[in-house]
Amino acid sequence: MPLSPRITAVAPSSTLAITAKAKALKAQGVDVVNLAGGEPDFETPVHIKAAAVAAIQEGFTKYTPTAGIPDLRAAVAASLTADLGVPYQPSEVVVTNGAKQALYNALQVLCQPGDEVLIPSPYWVSYPEMVTLAGATPVFVATTPADRFRLSVEAVERAVTAKTRVLLLNSPSNPTGSILPKASLLPLADLVERRGLFVISDEIYDRLSYDEPHTSIVSCGPSLRAQTLVVNGVSKAYAMTGWRIGYAAGPQPVIDAMIRLQDHSTSNSSSVSQRAALAALTGDQAPVAAMAAEFTARRDLLVAALRTVPGLSCVPPQGAFYAFCDISASGLASTVFAERLLTERHVAVIPGAGFGWDTHIRLSFCASRAALDEGVRRLRAFLEAL
Repeated sequence: MPLSPRITAVAPSSTLAITAKAKALKAQGVDVVNLAGGEPDFETPVHIKAAAVAAIQEGFTKYTPTAGIPDLRAAVAASLTADLGVPYQPSEVVVTNGAKQALYNALQVLCQPGDEVLIPSPYWVSYPEMVTLAGATPVFVATTPADRFRLSVEAVERAVTAKTRVLLLNSPSNPTGSILPKASLLPLADLVERRGLFVISDEIYDRLSYDEPHTSIVSCGPSLRAQTLVVNGVSKAYAMTGWRIGYAAGPQPVIDAMIRLQDHSTSNSSSVSQRAALAALTGDQAPVAAMAAEFTARRDLLVAALRTVPGLSCVPPQGAFYAFCDISASGLASTVFAERLLTERHVAVIPGAGFGWDTHIRLSFCASRAALDEGVRRLRAFLEAL
């Protein structure tokens, strides 16, 4: 049976593929150091789990409105208003099955064939595939290690054409850990306004910004609110990856269209998970601060250790929980490098090819300090043996 050209044009996720191989080896009893994961290794905070248990015990297990329970939409609107300094109403929020669905639905309702979507490179592996599935064309805008992988307004200006519809931002970034400070966002905001672009701002790592406070492009001027969709969720900051709750906030027509699409795809997110997310946003934030502090310490440990590895270079990440390392001195393509490192030294990393940079690998510091030390030790031994 022939498959649709829409799906045959889409590549598998390289991050999920290498993670699956690492888990399979570990299940066979192999001592694998997993530096590939994209999820916190912390437990979901106790008060959040308690809220989910209470929801089950109360029988809160039926369908909810597609856009999310009213209390959660109100909590998201209040949280964004407080954090970003931009007012949002609950009606301007849609709750989704993870931030990934919010991104997918946004591109589906905003794009049509012939449109172009600007994506800073390196990029998260799913962005170009989502754009392709929406019938649009991904256009990559290169950043450089010398600029700490920060997107420049000059590069965006050169990439804009009459077909450009959307600028997709991700700060802090996966895979680089780069952040866009206000000084970088202000000229981008001016360009967006002048050229009539729409921005999808993926801010899923906003609470994991280590060197300076997170800034959203929507905060850079009153006109940006009508041209920006902010995407976020509880997965990373609250260690709730498996709960699958994301959300988007933006102009009412875009939100209404996303709800209409969700009506006919997944309907509502899990009722129990929504109650857990409500507890996350409105409850004690101390666990978030504690996790961010530990990630800061791990970041510093990993960067210092990587500096001792000959033939490797790394721009220190400012947010998220990834280090993006240049392996070009090894002479190996990133996929070959990652497969050999996993097979020969039992260290799992993500090849940079999936992020558009075949000269790099991504290491996650969602692992204990001991695991980070051991992983770098094995990485050094692997490079010395080449």
